[in-house]
Amino acid sequence: MGLFDRSPWSSRDRDAAAHDDCFRLDVEGDGEAALLLSLGNLPTDAVAQGAGEEPNGAFWEGVAFFLAPALTSRLELDSEGSMFAVYGERPDLEALREVLEPLVHQPEHMTSLLARARAGGVVLEGYEG
Repeated sequence: MGLFDRSPWSSRDRDAAAHDDCFRLDVEGDGEAALLLSLGNLPTDAVAQGAGEEPNGAFWEGVAFFLAPALTSRLELDSEGSMFAVYGERPDLEALREVLEPLVHQPEHMTSLLARARAGGVVLEGYEG
């Protein structure tokens, strides 16, 4: 099922004061939620590209699997080229957002992650643990 095959969300949590406004957490009335990240103009894109990675949806899914395998095992990842999309329970999505936020805006965090992945022989795009 693709990102656009989902039903419209009944409410939106943009909590921008406390969280990175690049992420969007959408919550439906029944508790199902989606964490979305629009891709293509993130501050750390150049760092990923410089390391030979393409910072698309599959790359960010690989980042999530690499950094939080237990957490991602409880989620449904369904990204596309220009959108990182994850579905699941809100507490799990909030935890994943906390893990990923530093990688969006802080080049030193992305550089460190890419070095760890490279040292382990891991290409993040398409990585599923």
